[in-house]
Amino acid sequence: MHNIQTSALLCIPDTNSLIHMRDIEVINDDLRLWLWKEFDVKLSKTICDEIQSHQILAKGNIQKQCNRSKWSFQVPIDKLEKAFLQSFYPNLDNRGDRGERHNCCVALEAVLSGKYRQVIFLTDELKTTDSKQDGFLFQVFDTFRIGKIWSSLDFVLYLFTRHWNRFRFQIAEGVLRDINSRLGGQRGIPTKRFECYHSKLKEINKTLSQLPAYPKTRS
Repeated sequence: MHNIQTSALLCIPDTNSLIHMRDIEVINDDLRLWLWKEFDVKLSKTICDEIQSHQILAKGNIQKQCNRSKWSFQVPIDKLEKAFLQSFYPNLDNRGDRGERHNCCVALEAVLSGKYRQVIFLTDELKTTDSKQDGFLFQVFDTFRIGKIWSSLDFVLYLFTRHWNRFRFQIAEGVLRDINSRLGGQRGIPTKRFECYHSKLKEINKTLSQLPAYPKTRS
């Protein structure tokens, strides 16, 4: 019988997710740097340029890490973007969501090239990922089943699950609260969102407290 080898998932973060996770420490490390510990990380040059322009992201070697993780496109980005995204985002001249669009192209090319089977698309652009508002990112990933959209809050839940024996419940609770407050939203939405994720956190904690500790095969 052949040994089954697992490879890391590809995570593609955008600028706002890195901003919202800033200045938060989890298990003795910058929360954002946990992305590189848990996954392969790639992002578009456009996102790298945005990160360089944000002084708020100057701490924690994030700019250096992102530059090292820049994706090299095999197909010209303009051609890839037009073929892949124009049906979902007709005005490609709009620079407002350019970083997210180019990260979408990273996701597609990563799968088409055979380097990855699935991706995690990390973004806190909530309007573009909202199914009720026909957000373009939701439409893209709903049509092309190449990965899953996560928010920063989703990443915290994942990290809590994977490192439950080291990531204390009270710390995770505080991290969710801090990120949620940065996400903002119309009146009442942040409260409902926090209640939703807090409920998930409690469910994870309740489940894992009933199970034995699993030996880690990958750090």
